[in-house]
Amino acid sequence: MKITTRASYTIRALLDLVQHSNDGKPVRLSDISEREGISHAYLEQLFSRLKNLDVVKGRKGPGGGYVMSRDPDDVLIGDIIRAVEGEDNFFLCTDEISDVDECRRYQECITHHLWEGLSRRVHEFLNSITLADLLRDAEALEPHREIRNAKNLHGS
Repeated sequence: MKITTRASYTIRALLDLVQHSNDGKPVRLSDISEREGISHAYLEQLFSRLKNLDVVKGRKGPGGGYVMSRDPDDVLIGDIIRAVEGEDNFFLCTDEISDVDECRRYQECITHHLWEGLSRRVHEFLNSITLADLLRDAEALEPHREIRNAKNLHGS
């Protein structure tokens, strides 16, 4: 698994969705696009994958948009990344190799256990964090953001 801007944009868009979905009111992708600086067409692709994962639901028509279909406490960051990135391992040699010829050094590789262990720890870390955890982190940062913005306004 490579973590690309696709994963970063998806997580940012989901956080935006949760923060702006007041009382279950749908949020339009065009609004997320404007706030997050992510193209609308790209968000459509990402949200299509999130619908398949049953993270979001789309509502059509006037007042339509997207809402969360699962509680943010039940949405693992690892699941989101796998949904949009597709692959499940960070290093080729940690894949479940069906054809050992893909890596000629697999049997005698000295570093295989290093990469396998690193991949496992990254997976454990990403699967230990929920969307709600990130929202709580964002709320904790809010007072610092307000102070920084005030200093920027006053030229300090």
